[in-house]
Amino acid sequence: MQFNVLKHYHPMIAIPWFEMHQAVFPPVMAPVPKVPHVAAAVLCWGPWGALTGKRNDNEVSASGGMMMSQGTDIGPLIPHYNLTPPAPPNSLLVVIIPTSGSKSHFGAHGHVAPEGPVAFACAKVLNFNLNCAGPASPPLPSGVVPAFNTHTVGVTVGDLVAGALHMFVDAAIQFGLNRLFSWSRISNLFEHVAQRALGPGLRALGYGSVQALIQYGIPGLGRLGRYVGSAAEEFLFNLPGSLVAVGIGSPLGYSPGWSPVGGWFGGKVDAGHSAVQQAVDNYFNSPAVEQHPSQGPASAQPPGPAQAPLKPSPSEPGDYPTPGDPTMPDDGTRTA
Repeated sequence: MQFNVLKHYHPMIAIPWFEMHQAVFPPVMAPVPKVPHVAAAVLCWGPWGALTGKRNDNEVSASGGMMMSQGTDIGPLIPHYNLTPPAPPNSLLVVIIPTSGSKSHFGAHGHVAPEGPVAFACAKVLNFNLNCAGPASPPLPSGVVPAFNTHTVGVTVGDLVAGALHMFVDAAIQFGLNRLFSWSRISNLFEHVAQRALGPGLRALGYGSVQALIQYGIPGLGRLGRYVGSAAEEFLFNLPGSLVAVGIGSPLGYSPGWSPVGGWFGGKVDAGHSAVQQAVDNYFNSPAVEQHPSQGPASAQPPGPAQAPLKPSPSEPGDYPTPGDPTMPDDGTRTA
């Protein structure tokens, strides 16, 4: 099966009603569990993919562009914007954008580039990236990547099964981490740490103090000051939790190589799915069975040409009388 190869210039456009993130709208600091967002970026160009992209710079085809490898991630700094007018921008964008991710999970293991198996579009000419999400919903393959070009790669059933399984496992791990850090006891702990770090005056005031300082402390900003203050406050109060989350690592977005989930554990997950791919391919293409035999089994042989009936051997003299033989009576018996 031939599927289109992913190139570094291919765009990712998120399906808005699947791209759900938690939101906080100033001036009311009450979180909204699910708010649809629009997000868009390219796979690996400029700031996108600089930390998490897997681009093969020396692999160029006639259709142009560098081909990507399995597991490439657009990484942080993916632009987001909520689709809930007339609400102001989501204050949590200052946390969402630096920790965003959009990952391509499908790779052709029979065609390995320097950065790993060649990434391909799982729907022939379209790929569905696994995009980041908040604690209210698991990450979904909401990132549509149109991969229109003339460069294709051979794909096996094992590649498709392993890619889908890889996506499912990454989504489950990411959702579990999101739920853990949104747990009230954990979030209250991080809030307490943040308030202590902000100093005695702001600690006594709690939420709303940073927003008020910026909104009223910088004349002329008006509504923009309210939003900037709200975003700055969310950033400060989420900073301890964000630092801990980066230290633990995650399957989506940037993670340090030494982090448990993004480093050692992530490598084990990748190796496990490579083993799954090989096992599925061996099941469908057993090396012990000739896939294209030169001739069929004996029972399937076509019948040969019809043989002519055997002719009687020449008779000895006197065995059969010739026509008109006077020794042959009318009843057909021979006389001595």
